[in-house]
Amino acid sequence: MSNNPDLAAEQKFLAHAYDRLESMRRAAQEMMESVLATPKGGTHQARAERDVVVRQSLTRLERLEIGDQALCFGGIDYSGSLSEVSEFHIGRVAVSDDDMEPLVVDWRAPVAEPFYRATGKDPMELSRRRHFAVEHRQVVSIEDEYFSSGDFSELPEGDDLQLIGPGALFAAVTRARTGRMADIVATIQSQQDQIIRAPLSETLVVQGGPGTGKTAVALHRAAYLLYTHRMRLELQGVLVMAPNRTFARYIDNVLPSLGETGVEILTVEGLAGFGEARLQEEPEKELVKGDLRMAAFIAKAIRDRQRPLKVDQYLAIGAFMVKISVKDSVEAVRIARRRSGSHNQRRKFVESFLAVRLVEKYLAKRELRVRDDLTVSDIAVPEPDLVPGGDDEKDVRKDIAIRVRKSAQFQAVIQRIWPKLTPETFLSDLYSHMPLIRLAGREVFTEAELAHLHRPNSRSESRFSWSRADVILLNEARTLIGNYSSKGKNPDEERGYGHIIVDEAQDLTPMAARMIGRYSLSGSMTLVGDTAQSTSPFGSRSWDEVIAPLPKAKSTSIVQLNVNYRTPEEVMDIAGEVMKRFAPELDLATSIRKSGESVVLVKTQSDDFDQVLISTVEDEMGKVDFGTVGVIVPRDRVDRVKSILNNAGIEVGISLATPVSVLAVDEAKGLEFDSVVISGANRLVGNYSENLQALYVAMTRTTKRLIILDNQDTPEFVVRLVSSHN
Repeated sequence: MSNNPDLAAEQKFLAHAYDRLESMRRAAQEMMESVLATPKGGTHQARAERDVVVRQSLTRLERLEIGDQALCFGGIDYSGSLSEVSEFHIGRVAVSDDDMEPLVVDWRAPVAEPFYRATGKDPMELSRRRHFAVEHRQVVSIEDEYFSSGDFSELPEGDDLQLIGPGALFAAVTRARTGRMADIVATIQSQQDQIIRAPLSETLVVQGGPGTGKTAVALHRAAYLLYTHRMRLELQGVLVMAPNRTFARYIDNVLPSLGETGVEILTVEGLAGFGEARLQEEPEKELVKGDLRMAAFIAKAIRDRQRPLKVDQYLAIGAFMVKISVKDSVEAVRIARRRSGSHNQRRKFVESFLAVRLVEKYLAKRELRVRDDLTVSDIAVPEPDLVPGGDDEKDVRKDIAIRVRKSAQFQAVIQRIWPKLTPETFLSDLYSHMPLIRLAGREVFTEAELAHLHRPNSRSESRFSWSRADVILLNEARTLIGNYSSKGKNPDEERGYGHIIVDEAQDLTPMAARMIGRYSLSGSMTLVGDTAQSTSPFGSRSWDEVIAPLPKAKSTSIVQLNVNYRTPEEVMDIAGEVMKRFAPELDLATSIRKSGESVVLVKTQSDDFDQVLISTVEDEMGKVDFGTVGVIVPRDRVDRVKSILNNAGIEVGISLATPVSVLAVDEAKGLEFDSVVISGANRLVGNYSENLQALYVAMTRTTKRLIILDNQDTPEFVVRLVSSHN
């Protein structure tokens, strides 16, 4: 318990703020209940107004629901005369007193900015900044920073290490992990705050090494933008792209804890809209399927399905055989290709164009027969006396055209000329026919590259089993093909978002970036990642290469986070040497703390691996009491390692809810654990050229301890490094 003399006063203030928060919640609840209690009849306007009040009340209740999080976590005192009020309490949501005067200021409000930005060099008119540690609505400690002397702290000089609220910060970063990401609203640092409050209109790229808080910053940026641009973004929406479903579950409570529940969190597969990927793509195939040239390949393959007849076709209409000529089909395809709309939408034009031509030919034949006094009783359309150019003639023409278009024989011909497609059948048929692949791709891919696209056809369910790269191509195809059914929304009008945040963006394939860009309404995006942690077959690329397929925003900025709050120095000393092997040009983020725990290398053999694994995990569970242990292994070993641990009585769940998690390295990206156990360090990913990056990712998931199980599958230089540091 802190002995700060203001503790009792701050506790009294906090209790009052919580009381007012509850009053505000009750008011919103009562407003909604009173509206719901009114009769459901009335005018359309009255019903609409009632619905608006209910929606607003529900939104208000959601924003005021902070769970067990601290309502208020700090305060600032101004030394100048900024306003009549010189002291502000900063918290998660704004709370006012009975007279509507502010008690707690929302952390996103402009007046709260100095809480995160002030430094000794630039105090921003502050005389004091205060941080609270709150547990169960009780203020347990107070940390004050004074600016009167101009001496910000005794930490090393340099903006990167001028830590704001170091006591609160260190308490947060050393706290045991729970398997869910916690918000950092109480400990946002100046460099992070500048990124959070960056303008909406730009594309912002945040390069940050492991533990720099880039994901948390991106999520807080979403909350800030929604607060600052509420009218625009509530209508347009904000999308967060997570690298996988595990990570989506890991972060899904952060925004609600900040009072924002309207943000959509999706994976690439979720955005594509064709279900989760079921196939693991081989790196060389993913390299082709993720290449931006695939956009031209898909467009050409669809165009190849729009083909005129090779020979004339004849349809029976009543007593006549009417010809659909090659020339007519050529003209129909030529005109249809020049029209706007999706492939399936333009098929309607082809139908209409050729049906009209058939009607013209039929009526010409009919007129000739009537002049020759021949019977026409077997014609399956009404035979009124026609007045040339009159309404009767137009009606008959229309009726005949409708009957023709409904004809199975006519539809079969149209299907040959301009087939109705679905993305799934189109891509499956394309993959299974090498001649179609060559026809579409011979001008953009080599023969060897095209061979990677071939997949023999199958009548089994696996015909529609897709990889992550495939579902992106399905989405690309859908934008060109459109809906199979004419009912429902226009397929060319995909949902758009006012702002899109992409995590682990360094691993985006060009085609994935292109797909995400289609959903951006204005080019306003935030991309966060670390090029040193790329395990994509595309390898380490510059950010300029990563963002090239994205829509152009008003401006693009690349900023860097360079302070590592998560990974202890003992681990980074070794992980940094790993990084230098594959990315010597990149700067290593500076760790702010030591854990006092050396990296441990445990030798094991194949015949005793199971027991060594079990004993190691059990030992780590004891050393990080109430914390989490992450076991990172090659993908083909995940199920085996889970089985070993479960059979030993160590619960390993399918999510991060259990104390022990077993993951492949791509699933572990962005996550953090109190202890990390790595097995198979030399083959964490199938493509050996990216294995050092994968090892770097795995090593930097820990907040305290790192154990490497070495079954002669650890890089020799890593073994030497660990030995030299112990």
